Amino acid sequence: MTTARATEDAPETTVYVVDDDPALCDSVDWILESIGIKPVICHSADAFLDVYDGSTPACIVLDVRMPGMSGTRLQEKINEFAPHVVIIFVSAHGDIRMSVGALQKGAMDFLEKPYDPQRLLDAVQSGAERARSRFAEHVSRTVVQEKLECLTPRERQILALVVEGLPSQNIARRLGMSVKTVDVHRARIKSKTDSDSIGTFVRDLLRYGVEVPDADR
Repeated sequence: MTTARATEDAPETTVYVVDDDPALCDSVDWILESIGIKPVICHSADAFLDVYDGSTPACIVLDVRMPGMSGTRLQEKINEFAPHVVIIFVSAHGDIRMSVGALQKGAMDFLEKPYDPQRLLDAVQSGAERARSRFAEHVSRTVVQEKLECLTPRERQILALVVEGLPSQNIARRLGMSVKTVDVHRARIKSKTDSDSIGTFVRDLLRYGVEVPDADR
């Protein structure tokens, strides 16, 4: 499945507003509903973590400063378990250093309060589209990773050598086995990963950045 096709098949993006200011949440809710987006309102970082289940693309309008866990700390946690989530920071206390730091850690945008409603709409619409693309890529990467994990250690070892570009004869010589045995393993890799060819699976590994264990392990 190509990335473009996967994005078309991805579910709609869920937009979250994470801010401890009820008035701001009401304002953002009203603005987003004007274009048909019903956001999920969370008044703390912990409240977001309680409701987020990773089943859909996600775009978060996130306040920097909140009681308890800050927005920047929540960004760090999200980057650990769901780096495909799109974050748009908003803050009344933003400065250049804070905004640059947030962007360097993967935030898509940084809006200062009070912000222009149209800029918020533009940012959320762009973020929702990017979230669908990232989510589709995340799902594809997960599928490829699961296929890799279903292989035996010997099959992964041979696959690593295929990734290096070695033909069956060289793999057989390096591992001290017959070419026929190598070809049997290659056929099993193709079958287990449900790939058109082992080359197709190698292409997917490289495309989604899935690491194959070192061939000498």
